[in-house]
Amino acid sequence: MTIAAKITPTELGDQVRQRYIGKFFIVKLLSTNGLAYTPGLQDPLQFVIDYEIPRQAGYLPQIFGYETGEVSDYADQGVGLAQKQVIFQHDNGQTGYTFDQVSVQWADGVGQAVALDPARTPGTLEDGTYENLPLSTVTGDGAAGSVGIEVFNGAAVSISLTSRGFGYSAADEVEVSASTLASVGAHDGSGGGLGVIIDSVYTSTNAGSVVLIAPTATPVTLASGNESAVYFNYKNFGYYNTVS
Repeated sequence: MTIAAKITPTELGDQVRQRYIGKFFIVKLLSTNGLAYTPGLQDPLQFVIDYEIPRQAGYLPQIFGYETGEVSDYADQGVGLAQKQVIFQHDNGQTGYTFDQVSVQWADGVGQAVALDPARTPGTLEDGTYENLPLSTVTGDGAAGSVGIEVFNGAAVSISLTSRGFGYSAADEVEVSASTLASVGAHDGSGGGLGVIIDSVYTSTNAGSVVLIAPTATPVTLASGNESAVYFNYKNFGYYNTVS
């Protein structure tokens, strides 16, 4: 006969922690013109490669991850993770885009720490705190990182990541460009960019492996500076059937 078994809360919690805590994921937008992804019949990675929206002004993939303490207590016969959200913000440029599916993959090269590069300074800066300054790539292939800096006595004295980005390698050279510094009033743009070093990154042995592909209820168009938020909820349930 078939026996309905239930996995213990401890086992479920350990599975969730070992699989997801301290790990990062990259979210991409797909435009498939309504083509459905069918697990087991299509290669999920090739599906993402074929239908990801071209990376351009207005669109870059986004990153999320799970930290210690984001595992829920056992409830409703399962153990879950904290809800995560990523936001795709259009840049208000002339190029819009439409997507009808969202994919999640294991990420690689996610920024973990950054440092100021003393060899690349932009001259005297205006004192203050500046947040969410996008990083421009000087060496390497990373993208989508941003930082916050504190300026005291005309010099940047501290820096921290505000968006981790993806595709970086340790020791990559990036910068907060002169135009970005000028746009936030940190200086007039004449002194060059602020040099930054990627100190450390998160890497994954299964980078690129597809976790999920999900259709939207209707196609979504991002244009004219609007935005779209995508939410992720995960719960591990412990049912298993055995036959005796």
